[in-house]
Amino acid sequence: MIGQHLLLHTQWIVASEALIDKQMSRFYNGGMGKNGGFARFDLPEAVLQALGMLTRAGFEAWLVGGCVRDHCLGRVPGDYDIATSARPREAQAAFSGHRTLETGLAHGTVTLLIAGRQMEVTTFRKDGAYSDHRRPDSVRFVDDLTEDLARRDFTCNAMAYHPARGLRDPFGGQADCGQGLLRAVGEPYKRFEEDALRILRGLRFACQLGFAIEENTLSAMMDKGGLLSAVSAERIAEELNRALVSARAAEALRRYPQVLFLALPELAPMLRMPCRQHDVWEHSLRTLDATPPDLAIRWAALYLDSGKPHAAQADPDGVTRSRGHQAISTRLAEQAMDRLKQARALREQAVALVRHQNERIGPDNLRICLSRLGPDLTLKLLQLQRAGLAAHSPLGARQAARLEELYEEGKRIVAAGEALQARDLKADGRDLMALGYRQDARLGRTLERLLDLVLRGELPNDREALLDRARQMLDK
Repeated sequence: MIGQHLLLHTQWIVASEALIDKQMSRFYNGGMGKNGGFARFDLPEAVLQALGMLTRAGFEAWLVGGCVRDHCLGRVPGDYDIATSARPREAQAAFSGHRTLETGLAHGTVTLLIAGRQMEVTTFRKDGAYSDHRRPDSVRFVDDLTEDLARRDFTCNAMAYHPARGLRDPFGGQADCGQGLLRAVGEPYKRFEEDALRILRGLRFACQLGFAIEENTLSAMMDKGGLLSAVSAERIAEELNRALVSARAAEALRRYPQVLFLALPELAPMLRMPCRQHDVWEHSLRTLDATPPDLAIRWAALYLDSGKPHAAQADPDGVTRSRGHQAISTRLAEQAMDRLKQARALREQAVALVRHQNERIGPDNLRICLSRLGPDLTLKLLQLQRAGLAAHSPLGARQAARLEELYEEGKRIVAAGEALQARDLKADGRDLMALGYRQDARLGRTLERLLDLVLRGELPNDREALLDRARQMLDK
């Protein structure tokens, strides 16, 4: 087996070397270098094998899309996609001996399973009309790589790479990567007219990569924003979820709030509504930026103050206050999560975080909150409250440090398996019945009372101590 592997690898190297354009190889042999040239792409063995099998079968095969972009940016790609001149059945034949899945034959795609890795392999194609503003009505297989790249969304995603042929970049994706610029391929209005989801994909890339959106591209995104009504709620939610947990989400949403508001219009009134030294939107973004990349916490950060514009009233002293905004914020968050058909667990947790945003959690009631709200929600609520305080002022930052201490203590309590529910007590209902309790409501109330004493630190979670207190309660 090892010998066969070495033979295949040697054949691949020989075939690749035969394809090298010596003039090009002086400049192109990998990712972006310090001086604008290219350094070597460090490709996984499985990817080299896939390219080699297609090449030996007589077809063109190129890495395309996000993996090329990420290598140019010095990022580690999450996956690898291949575009090839081979038709789907021809690609399957080239991969003989390896498992393939027919994941999209009509659109030219098969999925290759090799060495524990999945790769989508798609035939060069040209898309037909997009009558539903989402997917092409038809596709036509072509033999030219440039035609295939021309149908893609942004220039940074319209590059192709081959380890022996270097980079193919007909639309200036390398230069745009170097400038941190997100630019639509070709005519931007046409790109978003074809597929409206590209609008939110653009926002997501801005959040993930920190790229600025090119002026004409941004204008087209806003002009075609109404077409998002043709996109399923689930796909919109997927793009927003991936955007929100990105490292530079707050930065991008600060620069392009109107793009987000195309999908979440109920947040728009927060923009330019006064709130201390910032507007409400800016405060929300600062809160979001101070949270960990947890999806429920990030959604809650967006909606914490969404009810303030609706509850705003000017008091006699001339100060505008938003009393009762918490209930409105909770309702808006719930409506948004329902509209986007978010997963039930995410929806419930995000809405609960908004609902309990002002819950007081301190050293005296930490265990009670862990018990009543649940450990996961309580710990996330502490992180959300800490972020909100940190976004206020230097004084808030000092208060936030105390919440960080509570968060660490909460994690310790949970990890130690301390009693947080009646079932965690060292004495149970059968023990109490042996003392003379009946199996009725009083039994349950007694267990809850014992738990409350333990949570408050007034009684140790010790079997004899619990039974002794239960005897006293029975006698009374």
